[in-house]
Amino acid sequence: MGLKQKIINSPFYDWFGKRSFSQAGEDIIASTELRRGRGYYVDIGAYHPKLFSNTYFFYKRGWRGLVVEPNPEMVRLYKEIRKKDVALGIGVGGKDGAEDYYMFKDSAANTFDPGAAERNKQSGRKMIGKKPVAILRLSKILDEYLPKGQKVDLLSVDTEGMDEEVLRSNDWKKYRPRVVICEDLQYFWEKPLKSGVAVLMGGLGYRLVGMTPYSLVFKDEDEK
Repeated sequence: MGLKQKIINSPFYDWFGKRSFSQAGEDIIASTELRRGRGYYVDIGAYHPKLFSNTYFFYKRGWRGLVVEPNPEMVRLYKEIRKKDVALGIGVGGKDGAEDYYMFKDSAANTFDPGAAERNKQSGRKMIGKKPVAILRLSKILDEYLPKGQKVDLLSVDTEGMDEEVLRSNDWKKYRPRVVICEDLQYFWEKPLKSGVAVLMGGLGYRLVGMTPYSLVFKDEDEK
């Protein structure tokens, strides 16, 4: 483990690091919309417990939740660093089963999407292998692992090319997060509401409340 990784994993990162832990401030945008003390999050494609995390900002403020990440090394770190969360080492997709998980030297690029994997290789990222990993629909994960009666305040989805598929796998009548952060690499700044993710969320009754170079942030229209 390199020095940079040791610093990130240590408490010093919390004391001297930045206020936002997301890649581009998504957690700050979400916090301005949520406006409450403690809540519950579901983090799909959670990656590292601190680095680029959309939920660590909330964890530090007493929130707790369910994190889903297929990389076993990251799941180990969650169990070590964020002991009060529930960490699952599986993938999320449109149907239950198993799919090939493409792994790169830069594990932030790991993906189930073969198209995204090919683009990563073409951009110079080194693929180190692939292996089959269990996949469950988001609705089934929530059915099985969400505490009984628990409402979801924040849903974060960052699955390297499979984000719309993951959103479609939820039961939106049963599980309706107040705020949703979703990676969306298909939208354009000039027309953010034209992407597949934005059209889907608009149809589900969510309005766009923020965007970054990597993600869109939505809020349930029924929320005050």
